[in-house]
Amino acid sequence: MHNNHQVQANRRCFIRHPVSLTVHCQKQGHIEAVSHEMRDISFGGMYFVSEESYVPGDLVVMEFPPLTLRNKITGEIIWSGPVEKKVPNRYANGLKFLSRNVMQLARIIEQMCCIEKYREAQLQDCHRAITSDEAALEWIRLCAGRFPGAVPWQ
Repeated sequence: MHNNHQVQANRRCFIRHPVSLTVHCQKQGHIEAVSHEMRDISFGGMYFVSEESYVPGDLVVMEFPPLTLRNKITGEIIWSGPVEKKVPNRYANGLKFLSRNVMQLARIIEQMCCIEKYREAQLQDCHRAITSDEAALEWIRLCAGRFPGAVPWQ
């Protein structure tokens, strides 16, 4: 179990990029992966919301289905708690990446940021409200082959 000092030492070490994207998480020892909503990501880890409670120290294998990346990334839950006291079965979770392949993580972050910018541009410029998952699928179809530097909405 981690104490509060260890948790604070693992927080806010990297710039966070806000996203709203589906991530599939499989807790170590479980057969099924569960879909959760990722809220932000950094080089060091990510924050996601789940309907199930995680415990600091849980190891989780993640996949990012809307992205072209097919590799699985392992992380460790470093903090978990209710999103709001009045909302049952919604937990905020902080996860630290255990993978040392920083270039792979950097590519994920860059893709997620491009997808979110694409989604925002669709709303502002085209008055199209689409979900992050829809934006990811469109962005991949339009831009993934030319990434980085692919900006189809300009």
